[in-house]
Amino acid sequence: MDSRISRIRQNEEKSHTEVYTKEKLYDSDTWLRKPIKTVEELVPLFVHYEEVRILDLGAGVGRNSIFLAQELKENNCQIDCVDILEIAVEILVSNAEQYDVSGNISGIIKPIEEYKIQANSYDLIMAISALEHIDTEEHFFDKLREIELGIRKYGIVCLVINTEVTEFNINNVAEIEPNFEVNLATEVLLKRLDSIFKDWKILKKNVVQQNYEIPRENIRSSLSTNVVTFVARKNN
Repeated sequence: MDSRISRIRQNEEKSHTEVYTKEKLYDSDTWLRKPIKTVEELVPLFVHYEEVRILDLGAGVGRNSIFLAQELKENNCQIDCVDILEIAVEILVSNAEQYDVSGNISGIIKPIEEYKIQANSYDLIMAISALEHIDTEEHFFDKLREIELGIRKYGIVCLVINTEVTEFNINNVAEIEPNFEVNLATEVLLKRLDSIFKDWKILKKNVVQQNYEIPRENIRSSLSTNVVTFVARKNN
């Protein structure tokens, strides 16, 4: 692992660990307060399934996967939750016990680029603000192709990806290298998504520009990003 990737991952581990150890799932003022709306919108698409197999890449402590496990528990829902951080998976397992979905959740400690997605294995693969933390662009696009192959007939892919990220030190407006391993141009990503999932039915595709403040080591950073949301259904 090169020094840039190592530095980014150390910073991300520090910031995420701080949130995970101080905040409680679904009882927080942070992003842990609830699942994202796009994931909530997926539930009606699976309520008639006899069984649902889901992969959550970059699952964290279960913000989205535990919600789905609860909503689809009667549909024999099984979710593989992959995260690079051991502490995230430990808390995920604890949260699954708290919300009575331990039998529906499997925690896997592994970088996303190292998790091999088997073909035709999942009814839903989601990666929420996660794929941009794959170590290289080459592996990023390899993973998109793995995701495409890993979805079963009529399955769903749900991706939320930050692009064109910039960061500045709030105090002196100095530019900071964004803590994202992969930082693609928005149009480049959109074209590749259209190419890889060209025969799929697009359910949702949009780009929203977002700005927010985040802690970075001993400073606060102003971060700007074009957030790409992409949801599509496999036709065959």
